[in-house]
Amino acid sequence: MAEESYAFRLRYTRSPRDTVNCKETELRLPAIEPDHEIILKARERDQTIESAGSLELQGAGWETSAEAEHQGGFYGDILTRVYARLRLGADFGARAAKSWFTEAGLEAFSKQTGKPVLNDVHGLMVYDRASIPTVLFASMKAKGVVGIPRERFLSVFSSTLARPRKISEQERVALELFNASFFQKSVDGRFMLLMMGVEALIKQESQSDKVKTLVRGFLESVAAATDLGKKESDDLKSRLGSLQKESIRQAGCRLVGSKLSEKKYNEITAQGFFETCYNIRSRLAHGEIPLPTTGEVNGVVAQLEVMLSDLLSTDLLDVGPQP
Repeated sequence: MAEESYAFRLRYTRSPRDTVNCKETELRLPAIEPDHEIILKARERDQTIESAGSLELQGAGWETSAEAEHQGGFYGDILTRVYARLRLGADFGARAAKSWFTEAGLEAFSKQTGKPVLNDVHGLMVYDRASIPTVLFASMKAKGVVGIPRERFLSVFSSTLARPRKISEQERVALELFNASFFQKSVDGRFMLLMMGVEALIKQESQSDKVKTLVRGFLESVAAATDLGKKESDDLKSRLGSLQKESIRQAGCRLVGSKLSEKKYNEITAQGFFETCYNIRSRLAHGEIPLPTTGEVNGVVAQLEVMLSDLLSTDLLDVGPQP
């Protein structure tokens, strides 16, 4: 086996709503190791990065499969953060359905084509560079897209690469929800996924000792109530017990207040905007009559997308997209 023959490939689908304005079929990206090549390219041979519905992030030049997999994860995280900062949506394959050919099937395809064939993984895969996949790809065309200039994409990629950090499990969930929102045709679906993304980042803290003392008093009263059935008693205890932690609304206001105190959304403070969105979310989720109008949801969803993007990239707010 040749030295430094391992490579990674991250295949992803871009949102039909936006793209990077690059009329080239591939774009070399900055790398932390100058002797390694990191390339973003259109998956379809006849498409540019700007027009392709499916793209690939490729890297090569590692001695072992484990090194290539580690670096694939690292650069995949960088790209994910760049997309969130630029408010670009993408399906990176974390929850994509997998379709696999058996070894026998791959061997049959290889004999037909005369070239090595590997499974076309949606997401990250690592392979020996001597076995570069030969696959036929279906193209996808998108209309009405918003473009991010090539230079801005490269600038944000370089800044993100210079500030590497670990993405928490909460952030990964929020990123998946953020990206999923770009593929929604319904404004209600888009709004709810964005709110779920914000809520995934929320950590509820304990209430004050004064509040917890009151709650414990209520719990003792429930335990002492002999006329309550076990089911009723357990239900009350569960609901009262949850009051010892701040509500999602309180925790959300605290989160955006601490992270985005200098920013405004729809010309109101981050906390005020979160409360507005949370009220709409509650009415939608619980089917309150009258339901929020389409106009109400449309009036906040674009700025909610901006807020979630900002929460996911607070360390990159100085290099973000233009307002």
